[in-house]
Amino acid sequence: MISVGIIGASGYTGEELVKILQKHPEVQIKSLTSRTHAGKKIDDVFQLTTPLGGTFALPTIENLSDCDVVFFATPNGVAMNMAETLIDKGIRIIDISADFRIKEVDVWEKWYGKKHASPSLLSKSIYGLPEIPGQKDRIRDALIVANPGCYPTASLLGLLPICQGLSKQKIIVDAKSGISGAGRNLDSTKLFPEGMDNFQAYAVEAHRHYPEMLGILNDNNADLDILFVPHLSSMIRGIYSTIYLQHHYKKIEEVIAKYTDFYKDSPFVEISKDSTFPKVSEVEKTNICKIALHSTTDSGRGPNLVILSTIDNLVKGASGQAIQNMNIMFNLDEKLSLI
Repeated sequence: MISVGIIGASGYTGEELVKILQKHPEVQIKSLTSRTHAGKKIDDVFQLTTPLGGTFALPTIENLSDCDVVFFATPNGVAMNMAETLIDKGIRIIDISADFRIKEVDVWEKWYGKKHASPSLLSKSIYGLPEIPGQKDRIRDALIVANPGCYPTASLLGLLPICQGLSKQKIIVDAKSGISGAGRNLDSTKLFPEGMDNFQAYAVEAHRHYPEMLGILNDNNADLDILFVPHLSSMIRGIYSTIYLQHHYKKIEEVIAKYTDFYKDSPFVEISKDSTFPKVSEVEKTNICKIALHSTTDSGRGPNLVILSTIDNLVKGASGQAIQNMNIMFNLDEKLSLI
């Protein structure tokens, strides 16, 4: 059995982790920590189908020392302060925050506005998007897996099969998130009822997911850039990423075939065979990413590709993908507890 601890367990991501891990036949939930709810009964905070029992502990090394792996479902800046001590104790880490997603310390510090507490560990972390070719082998051996952000997951899965062959261009990524993507916080504009019946763009000039996405894309094609515009909607959960780019394929069927072949060994990515329009409701509470592809033509500019990619931001965009990574790290079927 894998002994699991969750730091920051009382948030939406932590609760989703617990719900999925409760179904996992190879996992024992050893420690749930929360500064806000320390000492409170877990079942008084969570809405679980099966009661878990126990109370939230403080996030100390002592309360996690019996774990094989620890998930960080915390704000940015927490994992980097505890990672080295946990690793020294032989405890592996899956970080759902952004502390280890960007390899270059100067880039990370620029975008996150603080000094990185464990810069030597950045080069040792593995980006936890298993659908990147060869990435599962890297994840399997990793001490730290940096779970991708929800926007980058949907957007990169939409772009990976085609990005290598693209000409120099700026790709438009127009992405929308459910309001749960804001997390459990005290900003009234991001909570119900203030957030109901609302739709708005934000962080247009600079969003921290931009360098994360660009770094992965540029590993495949250094000529690409992104114009990324995120939106917050009043749907509860989900990410819908609409991506616009120019391509050179003559028929959309060629593009669909390329995507289908690229993801033939990826059980959580579904490619539409007939250019349909995926819905957020179709992936709700699943670890699935649904992708549909459409081609249009501008006069004199050649074909444009419109990629529609949708996920559940709390599952494939966070907790589900983290558990998929855990399964790979411990040589289990990556689908375990997720299907």
